[in-house]
Amino acid sequence: MRRFALDDVEVKDLLWSEKMALNAEFLDAMDPERVLAGFRRTAGIPTDAEPYGGWENGLIAGHGVGHYFSALAMRIADLRGKDPSGKALDLSIRNAETIVSGLSECQEKYGSGFLSAATIQDPENLEIQFDVLEGKAEAQQWVPWYALHKVLQGMIDLYVYAKTAGAFSVAKALADWTCDRVLSWDEETRKRVLSVEYGGMNDSLYQLFDLTGDEKYRRAAKAFDEPELYADLLGFKNRMKGVHANATIPKILGYLAGTGTSICLPEDQGITSFDDASDPEVKERIAVSEKFWETVIRNQTYATGGLGDMEHFFADGMMDSSRSQCNAESCCCYNMIKLSQDLFEKTGKIRYLEYIEKTLWNAKLGSVGPKGGYTYFNPMATGYYRLYSPNTPAENPFWCCVSTGLEDFAKVGDQVAYKDEKKIFIAQWISSNIRISEAETISLSVDYEKGKLSIRKICAVSEVVPGDANISVTLRIPRWVKDRSKILSDEQDFLDVTVGPDAAYELDFEMVLDSFVLPDSLLPVDKNYCISGTVPPAKAPAVGFSYGPFVLCVPLGNEKWQEVLCAGIEVVAPAWKVVFDSAVMGDITYGKTQKCILEDEYLTLPEGTSVDVFRENLNEYILRKEDGSFCLSGLKNCKGENVDLPLIPYYRTGDERYGIYWYLKSK
Repeated sequence: MRRFALDDVEVKDLLWSEKMALNAEFLDAMDPERVLAGFRRTAGIPTDAEPYGGWENGLIAGHGVGHYFSALAMRIADLRGKDPSGKALDLSIRNAETIVSGLSECQEKYGSGFLSAATIQDPENLEIQFDVLEGKAEAQQWVPWYALHKVLQGMIDLYVYAKTAGAFSVAKALADWTCDRVLSWDEETRKRVLSVEYGGMNDSLYQLFDLTGDEKYRRAAKAFDEPELYADLLGFKNRMKGVHANATIPKILGYLAGTGTSICLPEDQGITSFDDASDPEVKERIAVSEKFWETVIRNQTYATGGLGDMEHFFADGMMDSSRSQCNAESCCCYNMIKLSQDLFEKTGKIRYLEYIEKTLWNAKLGSVGPKGGYTYFNPMATGYYRLYSPNTPAENPFWCCVSTGLEDFAKVGDQVAYKDEKKIFIAQWISSNIRISEAETISLSVDYEKGKLSIRKICAVSEVVPGDANISVTLRIPRWVKDRSKILSDEQDFLDVTVGPDAAYELDFEMVLDSFVLPDSLLPVDKNYCISGTVPPAKAPAVGFSYGPFVLCVPLGNEKWQEVLCAGIEVVAPAWKVVFDSAVMGDITYGKTQKCILEDEYLTLPEGTSVDVFRENLNEYILRKEDGSFCLSGLKNCKGENVDLPLIPYYRTGDERYGIYWYLKSK
């Protein structure tokens, strides 16, 4: 099973197209001279350009532009499939060629494959951050292998997606430098280095092994594998508490890549180099990755697909206790989607597509602001809002989540459809054109407001035979489709349909209105979590709502807007929590949840109605209006007043506060 190449999928959904266009504006505004400035400075090549600001002008510099390399490669692949002679494609190709040529020049001047854009601490030792990690020097260091991984992966992607001349040579030279250093480690040094975030170095090196067959890349990749850590993480309860989430997920991604990577090349619709699935090591790597995924989804993941608090995993299942203004770092969703996609390609299990769907429509779609810019945190505590970075490169802080956002919205198309030797699978209900040959395209159209889906085959005008022949397509039928059992049995997930130019498959569907509960909200309120506000003593479950794939929330206005607190290096989060008539200024401590509960977060059910009965009869309390919007009715606020609360899709709350979860009390 493998995904369709980016240049074969054209996303037509207006919601996604709008965000993709904002992302494209950012990518097109990147100046290659500023991108190269830090690398040239390290290599001793004169430049008048200044590096970009924020994290791109410090010890972690290179990480952001590395993601930009990958996003640029994906944009080139995407544009080649839709607009092979357009100005946007020409600009992207020129920028890619300038960057690759500039990095090659840096390597030549430096005298090895090494590349770095980080601040120079010692002109006599430009690799000092790596020496510090190995215990050979004393200086400041952040996460040098993390930053280098982004550059290496960016060069691989420029080769794989964009076929940029020279990119593969730059990637191999950088990987050769990596091998020279890594393969000299003793075990003590290896453990010391790997105790600091290193991104997905093993992932990229396994990809290079698959592309070249050079065994040294696999040996270097295995040096970054941590089987003892994987066993430790999954071996006993609560081991994940306090572990840095976005440092850990790529470690699993890289370990899974040791089973073989699937690399999409436009010429042959992808090459796959999977090892023998019966090999014990391959089975172990897949099993560990699946168990980790299950643990994260079960114990750490909110309804939106986001996870964690203040960049870290929390104690198993403590999701309500960990709700703050600093939940759900966007990078974690980026990496969990990648892990889910890789696991689906290797196992074919539907749960991975279901997680991707939830996360795309909720956590991801809203992670680009109404006017552009990218989120770092996505608060799960009621009464906060998402902050977006500036929407231009010149003003941007280049947080890690800005950088992963550039990729996310450059590769939406590779989530839509997959294929194996026999079938074409439509995995996500995102309106798209999917090219299956030079003569044939599948058109998928989904209208969620009207509840209509259609699939049709479009043939090139010049093709009559075999272009007019009908073909079979396998469509995923989501669990949120109402009366799904009338379409296929509960044991099935895909429906085989036949389509052609004159034989469209059409489906009228309704979406299920549903609810969800945070299990730890049934536990007694821990007042240690509450820094201010009124905390009612009664237990009350934290309940939220969904309609189809869309998480619903109550919009809460924009009072006390843009008053922020420091949440890390050049990262901020909302200071004020506002719920109706109540407000409190929160607090932020790195690595620790600082939660406050306001009385206005509690809603009271009608007398004699339990939460279970309420959830079983949602349609009596959540009413749909003529315009298609929803309203939560029949409940009382903390003052005993009847309330009618609007419910809107979470992805729409880019410019206002929101509440996804509400404490429901029985009277």
